Amino acid sequence: MIESAPVPADGRILYFSRDHAAFGFLSHFHPSPITLDNDHWVTVEHFYQAQKSDHPDYRAAIRAAETPGLAKRLAAQPMAPGRSAQQSWFRKNSVMPRPDWHDVKLEIMRRADLAKFSQNPDLAALLLATGDAELIEDSPSEPFWGTGPDGQGFNWAGRVIMEVRDQLRRTEDSTGFPNGSADFRASYN
Repeated sequence: MIESAPVPADGRILYFSRDHAAFGFLSHFHPSPITLDNDHWVTVEHFYQAQKSDHPDYRAAIRAAETPGLAKRLAAQPMAPGRSAQQSWFRKNSVMPRPDWHDVKLEIMRRADLAKFSQNPDLAALLLATGDAELIEDSPSEPFWGTGPDGQGFNWAGRVIMEVRDQLRRTEDSTGFPNGSADFRASYN
């Protein structure tokens, strides 16, 4: 069992930067294998990025990505500004991501985060140990998933993980471990 760190005095966990050393396990880049839809992924980020297309070559490229950062770069929108699209698999292969991506990405991340914490009991225990702390992805470059350059971003990454934390609390069984039943885990595979 991994030992949990104390929640910062301000009741906020800024896990991208300020509190990364103690709470980096909350990141989608954290090595935490998951199985969803009968496929195995080394990180939530790999799974999430793979959902942008069902093209088998695309999925294979994401699965083979050595790091979650590379998976993210491969999954960049083909017309993204600046350097972000330079490694885009979509751009290199003249293929577009699924057209409903912006409509489904939150639900995909919810499934992935729930799988991460329900399939990795040590991480679930660490998440539950955060109590009622506000979880914040304080990424200055990500205004949707994080807080963005002005600190006013949507923080959907943190919000989704707090939703998962609440769900884990509701499903704790008598052993004290979240999602102890095989039936619960099976519903996310």
